[in-house]
Amino acid sequence: MAALALVVAAAAPAVRAQGAAIPRDPFPFGGASLRVSVLTIGPGDAVFERFGHNALRIEDALTGVDLAYNWGMFSFEDPQFLRRFLSGDTRYWVEAFPSTWLIEMYIAQDRAVTEQVLALTAAQRSAIAQLVVENARPEHRFYRYDYFRDNCSTRVRDALDRALGGALERRYGTTTTPWSYRSESVRLTAPDALAQAGIDVALGPRADVPMTAWQAMFIPMRLRDYLREVTVPGPDGAPIPLVAQEEEVFRPARAPEPAEARGLSLGAWGPLLGVWMLLLAPVGAAARRRTRIPAAVMAAAWYGLTGVVGLLVLGMWIGSAHVFWYRNLNLLLASPLALAASVPAARAILRGQATPLARRLVGALVAMALLGALAAVVGPQHMSGTVLLLLPAHLGLALAFWRHTRPLPAAPLSDAASAAAA
Repeated sequence: MAALALVVAAAAPAVRAQGAAIPRDPFPFGGASLRVSVLTIGPGDAVFERFGHNALRIEDALTGVDLAYNWGMFSFEDPQFLRRFLSGDTRYWVEAFPSTWLIEMYIAQDRAVTEQVLALTAAQRSAIAQLVVENARPEHRFYRYDYFRDNCSTRVRDALDRALGGALERRYGTTTTPWSYRSESVRLTAPDALAQAGIDVALGPRADVPMTAWQAMFIPMRLRDYLREVTVPGPDGAPIPLVAQEEEVFRPARAPEPAEARGLSLGAWGPLLGVWMLLLAPVGAAARRRTRIPAAVMAAAWYGLTGVVGLLVLGMWIGSAHVFWYRNLNLLLASPLALAASVPAARAILRGQATPLARRLVGALVAMALLGALAAVVGPQHMSGTVLLLLPAHLGLALAFWRHTRPLPAAPLSDAASAAAA
């Protein structure tokens, strides 16, 4: 969940085939004739487009070359894409595209496009051009993508900061914001409820440390907003805005970028699922017979699902280079132990009698879920979304399990039977 945009790798040769071949040295006359701007693209429809995108645009007035350098290139067709994605060994690259073609592509996707022309000196423009051209060479173009710390937006930020002599990091490197990597991820994926919940469950406590403004620029729209505040020395030494000109190239018809999120979009389903579990908890022998099969199916499904999620979360912690997945306390609510409990719990409900193993497993899952709720209050990880989503169902299902497997009271003898017994 970091800022990225999919520009299909196959598009590059197609664009060049239209006569837009890119020379090895596209800016031979230095910075005096160059115009440098930042293109910011708003969120799109796909989950990986929700974080927006950006690129550096460089135009040469003498040659007419107009290129946008895009660090968000990846390919689903890579045979090792899934393994690299899960392990953290992601392989992305930078590629230059004709700027007008790239802008038109995003307009066709109904995504916002903003251009900020920068008030840089000729030397700074030349430095940026040299940096991006060198970075785009075949031997340097690939990099290990990190959702939060090294993505398309941080690459643009770093290129600008280098040309400005570190001015961006000096100004924003110690400025604390109210945002975290989790809060930004949850906010921007709000339109995709399942993806939002999945990201919230996958992230560990490192994602909850408040970001500096420098770190917050991993979101392209945040970088755009902060650039508006920056000043640089003008020709006479007096400070002038870094953004000399800003143009809203395209305003989309889609809904605007989500505002600050308050909880998960699926959060309300947690209590509803808990109530459904309670409806499967019988209050008598007749209700017990009627709800026995639905309760067993629900136990197998719920514990199986949360167990698989727990295995994935544990695998992310143990086997991935994504450090923001480490030490994830959501394992208390989505535990691999639930997978071991799914069959014994369902069988116990069907039989109306629980084995000691089934009781211990269900009891352990309830205890862990309650510990997770406590950790959400006093621990280092923001877990309120996961607690609201998962805890009610754990408690409701545990109650249904207990009521289905507890011994039924003996039926009272009739008067005739009592007399005969006497």
